[in-house]
Amino acid sequence: MSKQGATWYVVADGGKARVLVGGDGGLRTQHRFDASGRGNAVEDADSGVSQLKAPKADPKDQAEGRFGRAVADYLNEGVRSGQTASLVIAAAPAILHEIREGLNKQAADAVEKTMPKDLTNIADAEMASHFA
Repeated sequence: MSKQGATWYVVADGGKARVLVGGDGGLRTQHRFDASGRGNAVEDADSGVSQLKAPKADPKDQAEGRFGRAVADYLNEGVRSGQTASLVIAAAPAILHEIREGLNKQAADAVEKTMPKDLTNIADAEMASHFA
């Protein structure tokens, strides 16, 4: 768990996400999870209510949408519980849209910066320079 009010730096793509926090001269991963629900942050990112699909719906787009909303739910809870007071989000454009759409007002107000970039494969040691 992060210290009270620490900024969370979130990186996500269509199938994996990390939440990083500042520490000894850089950022370090605090939570990591993927669309299958594996990881230490969410139990099942793909769970949800089954809905009728429009014809020609792309299952990959739908899965990414669910994952983006799962990331948003995690961020909503982090802000609500006081684990973080501010958010910086870097995600692939489509996922960034889904995350922002899923944020409640309190979490949306906590967003300091968004970046439409996929940084999920960047090492922790190199991450700080991307958020500067």
